Amino acid sequence: MTPPPTRTISMLSPLTLRSDIAREAATTYWATTHATKVTKLPNICEYNQRLFSATDHGFWPASPTVGTIVSPEWRFDGCAEVRFTGMLPMLATGAHAREVYLDEQNVFATVLGHPTGPGGGRWWLTDGFNDTLTTHVALLLRRRQGVRSRAFRAFVHDKLSTALLAAGAEDLRTYTFLPWTPLAHISPGVGHHNPVEHRFHAMTLFGVASREAVDDMLDTPAITALVATQHEVLTAVHAYAVERSLPIIRMGQRP
Repeated sequence: MTPPPTRTISMLSPLTLRSDIAREAATTYWATTHATKVTKLPNICEYNQRLFSATDHGFWPASPTVGTIVSPEWRFDGCAEVRFTGMLPMLATGAHAREVYLDEQNVFATVLGHPTGPGGGRWWLTDGFNDTLTTHVALLLRRRQGVRSRAFRAFVHDKLSTALLAAGAEDLRTYTFLPWTPLAHISPGVGHHNPVEHRFHAMTLFGVASREAVDDMLDTPAITALVATQHEVLTAVHAYAVERSLPIIRMGQRP
């Protein structure tokens, strides 16, 4: 029997890098100069940088009315994953983040901050970043309009998680977002436009032993059964292979 998940309060920030800066230079800046500024912030338990592949995406199994193709016009380059010590500490951290906010314009074109709220994050079979896993995947999920938030959360945290675990996922994290507000991320000089037709309402992250293992997972009966009913809750599942997962803060320990 799978142990119950650890509930977290987190912020997930899908982002795009500036297109007028070479990708290698931008990703290096994110991993070094920008990361150092984030480590100065209080109340953070974990901070991971997830750099998405520029080419390996859109591989989640398609089904009628559920989009899985990542369009060039709305493709993300990565995501910042931050776990906080609590809801009030998360809100308080913003008061200390001026240096981080001002630095974002140096490397990012768009940052979309999505807080989860209490219990909106769940960690399965993990108590922190797992260094033994060489491959990670991010799934961005769009809720079907008319589906109640409670039903959507149940799908993400219960049905999707069960299917992924049965298929072999490790270090599984499921996150459902609070209703979108641009006030969750107010960095100047960076885009925060998030039109409703492109908006996502949840994210799932997991690790496996290899990229080939991802393809094997998607062919399992558990995922096939999930895909057959995903249209009842979702209108999009955008999958990204994570090119680099970089743990910056580990369970409160800063470098």
